[in-house]
Amino acid sequence: MWLHRWLSIGLAPLLLVLIVSGGLLAVQPVVEDWVAGPDADVPVAVPETLTWLDRLDQRQRARALRFEADRVLVLTFSQRGERRVVPFDLTTGEAGVERATGESFFRTVRHLHKDLLLGLDGLVEWVTYALLIIVVTGPWLAWPRLRNTLSDWHTGLGWLTLPLIFLVTATGALLALQWGTPALPEFDRDQPQVTLPAAIARAAQQGDLVAVYEAERFAQVSVALQGADATGNRVTYVVTPGEVARVTAYPGLVQSLHQGTWAGAISGALNGIAALALGFLLLSGTWVWLRRQWQARRREGDPAADILVAYGSQTGTAARWARATAKALRDGGERVLEASLAGVRPEELPGFRQVLLIISTTGDGEVPDAARRFVDALPGSRLSGARFAVLALGDSSYRQFCAAGERLRQRLLTSGAEEVLPLVKVDGDPAGPWRGWMDRVGRAVGTDLGELEAPDGGDQPVRLTLAQRQQLNDPADPDTNEVWSLVFECAEPLDYRPGDLLLVRPAPGAPARPYSIGSTPLTDPRRLMLTVAVVTRDDGTPGEASGLLCRQLPVGTPLDMTLRRHPHFHPPESPDRPMIMVAAGCGIAPFMGFLAEQAHRPRTGPAWLLFGNRKRAGDFFYRERLQRCLEEGHLYRLDTAFSRDADDGRYVSDCIREAGAELLDWLERRDALLYACGKASTLGRGLREALTGVLVEQRGLAPPEARERLRQWEAEGRLRLDLID
Repeated sequence: MWLHRWLSIGLAPLLLVLIVSGGLLAVQPVVEDWVAGPDADVPVAVPETLTWLDRLDQRQRARALRFEADRVLVLTFSQRGERRVVPFDLTTGEAGVERATGESFFRTVRHLHKDLLLGLDGLVEWVTYALLIIVVTGPWLAWPRLRNTLSDWHTGLGWLTLPLIFLVTATGALLALQWGTPALPEFDRDQPQVTLPAAIARAAQQGDLVAVYEAERFAQVSVALQGADATGNRVTYVVTPGEVARVTAYPGLVQSLHQGTWAGAISGALNGIAALALGFLLLSGTWVWLRRQWQARRREGDPAADILVAYGSQTGTAARWARATAKALRDGGERVLEASLAGVRPEELPGFRQVLLIISTTGDGEVPDAARRFVDALPGSRLSGARFAVLALGDSSYRQFCAAGERLRQRLLTSGAEEVLPLVKVDGDPAGPWRGWMDRVGRAVGTDLGELEAPDGGDQPVRLTLAQRQQLNDPADPDTNEVWSLVFECAEPLDYRPGDLLLVRPAPGAPARPYSIGSTPLTDPRRLMLTVAVVTRDDGTPGEASGLLCRQLPVGTPLDMTLRRHPHFHPPESPDRPMIMVAAGCGIAPFMGFLAEQAHRPRTGPAWLLFGNRKRAGDFFYRERLQRCLEEGHLYRLDTAFSRDADDGRYVSDCIREAGAELLDWLERRDALLYACGKASTLGRGLREALTGVLVEQRGLAPPEARERLRQWEAEGRLRLDLID
C-alpha cells in the first residue's frame, strides 16, 4: 500500500505525462491503418526500388518507404522538422494526395514520451519502473466489488484492465532495460547518416537482399529494411554507417507490443484503452487520497480565524448550539473556527484571541466521548495566554449537574488558561441562558451580535402510544439480560431518522433517559421502535425509565416523551458511502433503523455489522431480521461474537482484530464511516484497544501514532461513537 500510494502521488505529474503521451501514440497505428492501403503481395526488386528512389527522391530526403498493393510506393519525407507522407502510383509515376498522418505531431509526442522533450531519458526510465511497481502492487490491495463508489470504480477498472496495463508497463520497463529487443549493431550517432538508397544497395551487395517491402531510417544514422532473399524468404537488415547486419526482427516483439503496432489499428486501440484506464486510475486514486486528506483536516473556519468555538457533544445538542454561536459571531464580523473537541489539541488554544467551549454532560456526570481525549490531555498542558469561556449544558434532575463543564473549566484553569467569563450552567432548554451568555461574549470580543437566532431542530414534544412489546432475550436463561423491543405509534407523522433519540421522563422531576430509535419513517411515519434493556438497581428493583417502558406501561397506553435530533449518529448522507456498525447488547438498537433505511433508500454503499452479546441461543437480538437483510443484500456482512458460548467465547473486539485488514481497507480506501453503540466502559474501551492494535499490526504504527489516528478519525467524523454507561 505504501509503495502503491506514495509512488502514485509523488510521481503523479510525470506519470500523467507518460500516460497521456503514450495514449496519444497509441492513436498513431490507428491513423496509419486508416489512411494506408493494403500491403504489397510481393516485394519490389532492389534495382527497381533504387530506380524509383532516384527518380522520386533526387535530394535523398526520404526517411521511410513502403510498397502497397496495386503498385503504390509511399514515401515519408523529412525537411526542416516537418514530415510529409506522399503516395506514388508506379504505373504512371505520378504523386497522389499527400496523406494526413500527423507524423510531425506524433514525432513530438514520442519525444515527450521518451525524454520529456528535455533529454531526460534516464528519469523517464526510473518513472517507468515505478509505474510497473504501482501496477503490480494494485491487485494485492483489494478485490473488486460491484458498488457505485469512486474507490470501487478505481479497483474494478484496475482489475478489468490489468492484462492490458500490465502488458504496456512491463514492455516499457523491458525496453528501458533493453531486454527482449533484437541485437542491433553498435553505431555512433555522430557519424554521417545512411540514406535509404545507400542502405538498400549495401544490403544487396553485402547480404542476400533481392527485394524490398519497406525501409525506415531510425536513430538518425541507421536504416531498418524489410525484404526478401533469393528464395523468397522474408529477411530483415539493419544498416549502420559501418555494418550491414541481418537481424531476426525489427523493431522486435517487445517494442511492437509496447507501441501497439503488432496488429495495426486493433492493437493501437487496445493500447489506447490501456492508457485511458491508467489515466483514470491515476486521477481517481489521487482524487480519493486528496479528498481523504481534506476531510482529515476539515474544520469549519474562516481564514485567519482568531476565535475558536469548540464543542463536546454526545447527542448533538452542544454541536447545534456551537454552530449557532459561530454563526452569530460571523454575522457580527468575526473570524471563527468551529470544531469538535475531538479535533482540537490543547496546545492550539493560546493561538486564539478567544476560546468559547460548549459542552454537555452525559451519563452520571461524564464528559462526552468525543471530548474525553481533549479533557484528559489538559493536565500538564501549558495554556498561559489562552482565554476561555464555558457554556455547560445539563439537566438538574441528574445527581451531577453539568459536571463535564465544571471538570473542563477546572482543568483549563489548572493548566494556566484565563477564564474571561464565568461558567454558565444550562438546565434543560438552552435558548434563554445561551442568549444571555452570548450577550456577554459579544461584549468580551467587542462585537455587537444584534438579534440572536436560536438553532432549529431542537427537542420536539411527542405523545406516543405503546403498540407492541416483545421480549428479545430468553427469559429462562439467567445468563441473559432482560431486553425488550418496543413499538410506539403516533397520531401524526413523525419527523426523525434512525439514530435520533427518544427521551423518556418516567416521573415529574426525574431525569429524562435517552433511547436510540431503531426504525425509519420510510417504513411507517407514524411508528418508531426502541430496544430497551431493563436496568437493575443494587436492591434488585428496575430502573425508573426502563421499568416503566418494559414492565409497567400497558400496551395501548399513551406517554408524553421528547424527540431529539442526533445528526452525528445518522446513517451516511452519501448513498454510496459504506458503513460499519459495531454493537454490543442493546447497542444494536439504532442499527436496526440503519438497515431499515438501507432497505428503503436507493443506497449502493455496503453495510457491515459486528454484533456481540452473551449467548447465541439466548440473546442474539433480531436474528431472523438480520438474516433476511443478508439474504436481500441490505446487509453485506455480519460478524458475531458470543462471550458465554463454549464454542465461541469471543467479544466484538476480537472480531475487529480478526477482520482488521478488511476493516482498515473500508475505512482508508473506501472512505467508510464506522459507528459504535454500546457501553463506554466495555465496548468503547475494547473498540479503541482493538482498533489501535489493528493499526499497529497492519500499518506498522507505534501505539501513540495509532491512538492519534483514531483521534483524527473522530475529529473528521469517520469514527462515530454513541457510548454511555
